[in-house]
Amino acid sequence: MKQDPGANVQVFVVWEPVLATDWGTPGSGLTSNLADGRAVHYWDPARRLSAVYGGVGNLPAIAAESQIAFKMKDVIWDSAIVYPPGAKWGSRAEVLVAPVFKFPNNIAARLNKGRS
Repeated sequence: MKQDPGANVQVFVVWEPVLATDWGTPGSGLTSNLADGRAVHYWDPARRLSAVYGGVGNLPAIAAESQIAFKMKDVIWDSAIVYPPGAKWGSRAEVLVAPVFKFPNNIAARLNKGRS
């Protein structure tokens, strides 16, 4: 029996304050946009993840391919970063897209890669 690669997908959703309305942990109105049992939501009020990634200037080093349809200023946001199976911390991602809503097919294709 062939194992379903989609069963092993893990999704980490990190919310950072970027807009003036980003006052605290996102409520169900936002998190329901990605209501998948494989998704875990985190709130990063200090925007540490963007800092760890090296900020916007480091986008080319984060992923082998990127599609970015808006100008980010000082924080990486509204992005999906897809890593290959078995990736370790510090590995280069396969793709980074932003804003997420503009590239659902690209994200889905990467997540379904290897499925039959």
